[in-house]
Amino acid sequence: MIKNRKQFSAWVIGLLALSLAGCSEAEVLPATTPGDDPLANDPTRREIILGFQNKLNIKTVTRADAPIATTEENEITSLDIYVFSSDKEEGPYTYQERFCYRSDGATIPNATKIILTVEGDNVALATLRPKKGLFTKFYCIANQPKLLKSGAEYTNFVALEQSSPGADYNIVTKAGIPTETDFLTFTTPLLDPTEDTDILLTPLPMVGSYSPALDLRDISMGSRTRINMTLSRIVSRFDIINDEKLSHLTITGVSMGHGRKGVTFFPVVPVEDADPDKTLITYPDRDFDGANANKGTQTGAFYSYPSPIADKGYLIIKGKYALNQTDIPQEVSYMVEFEQSVAGTGGYIEVKPNHRYTVRITDADPFKLDVNITVSDWTDGGDFEYQPENELAIGTLTGVGATVIASNNTATVSPDETEYFSIPFTSNSEAECSIVYTSSAGGSAEWLKTEITPVTRAGSASYTCKVSKADSYSGNLFPKAIILLRSKAGREESQIAVKADVGVPGIAAAAVTPSEPDAANTYTAGSESPDVITGTLNMQKQANAGTTSSMKLTVTAKGGSRIVGLPAWLKADKTEGHNTKAIDYTLTLDQNAKDFPTGSFPANAAATFEIQNLSDVAKKVTVTVNVTEAP
Repeated sequence: MIKNRKQFSAWVIGLLALSLAGCSEAEVLPATTPGDDPLANDPTRREIILGFQNKLNIKTVTRADAPIATTEENEITSLDIYVFSSDKEEGPYTYQERFCYRSDGATIPNATKIILTVEGDNVALATLRPKKGLFTKFYCIANQPKLLKSGAEYTNFVALEQSSPGADYNIVTKAGIPTETDFLTFTTPLLDPTEDTDILLTPLPMVGSYSPALDLRDISMGSRTRINMTLSRIVSRFDIINDEKLSHLTITGVSMGHGRKGVTFFPVVPVEDADPDKTLITYPDRDFDGANANKGTQTGAFYSYPSPIADKGYLIIKGKYALNQTDIPQEVSYMVEFEQSVAGTGGYIEVKPNHRYTVRITDADPFKLDVNITVSDWTDGGDFEYQPENELAIGTLTGVGATVIASNNTATVSPDETEYFSIPFTSNSEAECSIVYTSSAGGSAEWLKTEITPVTRAGSASYTCKVSKADSYSGNLFPKAIILLRSKAGREESQIAVKADVGVPGIAAAAVTPSEPDAANTYTAGSESPDVITGTLNMQKQANAGTTSSMKLTVTAKGGSRIVGLPAWLKADKTEGHNTKAIDYTLTLDQNAKDFPTGSFPANAAATFEIQNLSDVAKKVTVTVNVTEAP
């Protein structure tokens, strides 16, 4: 994970202010022209103006200064603002409504259409009118209208219902769908390495949020409120400097090895596949073209999702090399590891969102490419420069009980304990410690809690964030979590990953009538090696295809369990279980299904599948299926 990221991040709460030239939140501002907005005169709604400080390309704007980001990178073709509300400031928050902008003027089903305008040269404005009556949060996603949950597009947005907006006794009578917790696990569409055209191009996805709750309970208040925020790109940009006359290399394509398929939005965290072996991919090649390709600095030569150091990611630069003009150009390919040179010394770096990486080619031959990589924040101006006096710095994590701390940014804890670890840190401004779950199969599983306490020490702003098990949680799921420690005044952030030590599922034949027909099918446990645990399922083919041949397995797993990789001819009554520790799965042969074993029997190793721990898929049992024939 990432420690002390000085990223230009819109979801850092400290960047967002409820102010306009010194005005307070409740100050009445000049009335706006309603236009064709049907909600403009609705007294149950409050006018909110979101000001995006990005110099975004809503319409053609001429500026004298040379922008860091290109016009295409600043372009907004779509903006989706998701509103979540609660009758209590501390939550829980659920979906209330959605506001959408499309550059082509399109209307989105079940969403309210808004327009974007430009204020001067620097600020894009979005005016929306959310419902009053509750505490409200806003999540903004630009240039990415499609959201995924567990790898599938999510469209099931259902608005919450409230009883008596404006009254002291107003409550949420029906929660919206999804919950805020669930929404924070949604991801971008995932890149497919087998699709040549599945590459990241402009317009680039960006995110921003106002997540301290805005109090909209007073239904009589008619003033407008302005919220200033900055959208942050969720991808990384690579600029490549190459002069083919000097390097004798003509670059034709760029891609990335050991890259990530996508990210979550709030915060921007790389997606992990359910199968660890499929988490990292090789990006499809992107043509190296542009006005300055092989002539100098080609900006935006390649974009990628973030890449943690542990991924050991690298760029792949392809092209043609010829030392002399009379030589026949050779097809070449180079692996450029993510290593930054600072003052003559090198170190591996993390590829972060909203950062620019300049790859300068200094020398080339048919077998080796010499490069320097420099890193910069991908900002659009000096409005929000990082202030060192607001720096947040964490110390060494201190584990409790069975907790194991790895590299100060990953903690493995026992779900059987209640106290886990403490994070000491210093900050000259107010800080907060929050939790985001990277996945939550089967619903919300908020099993952790955090608590910040000041440490009395003369002349030092020192604190401790304590991480422990939530008192009210009694469930059986323990999804991986990210602890976010943020400075509200600066853009400092530390991330610590927390995993539960949940163990490998235990599998056995059910205690009562496991097999149908009786004794025809069996399960035998295999190796008990910590690294590779196996089992064997023997299923009997029946002479009459209409006769049921099934086997009931009892799976015990703290953290839940699931079955993956079943062949088409082996059906399960369910594929996940997490309500209790012990779950019965009934597996049934379908002798008429495609690819069912034919020929001589027994058909040993006819298929394999896995039974995984739902909270940690690396903890699994590989089951081999043998098919026999009834005597």
